[in-house]
Amino acid sequence: MEQTVKKQKKVRVRGTGTFDPETQKFGFEPFNEAPSTQTNVKTCAGGGKRWTTTGSDPSKMLSLKVKESSADQYSDLVRQFNLLTKDLKPKKPIVPPSEQRVVSEQDLECWLNEEKNEMTFTGTINLTRHPRDWQAETLRLVQLVVRRLPACERFNKVINNIKNKNGGNK
Repeated sequence: MEQTVKKQKKVRVRGTGTFDPETQKFGFEPFNEAPSTQTNVKTCAGGGKRWTTTGSDPSKMLSLKVKESSADQYSDLVRQFNLLTKDLKPKKPIVPPSEQRVVSEQDLECWLNEEKNEMTFTGTINLTRHPRDWQAETLRLVQLVVRRLPACERFNKVINNIKNKNGGNK
């Protein structure tokens, strides 16, 4: 009978190699089998993640992620933060910002202040690129405001509240 010799596959292992010059011996300690450094890992839609580190001084860690192509990166980050921290209670009440950016696109930003029922928008026009057609560029920014705001839930909520206070459309 022939015995088949099974050839073992080479496996790379991370670790620390040590050399003792007195004994002329080399040693290796693998650390591929170490326990995880993250516990209580929670994730949310959009790529956010929260975890607790292990070790002598554990810490709570938070990682937020937003796509560069997002229409409103700030609100996406705030939404992830709120989802990941909803079980953490602050010692003092936190006052939310009075204004929130609702549009940030192509040299245009719109800020909404729900308390004052006000909207502020700012646009940037590069006059060196548009020395003659600055009026057309201004019109483009205004049209962008008109197109983007109806899609914003916060803007619609403020408008509906104002309508309800004033007794509907007049």
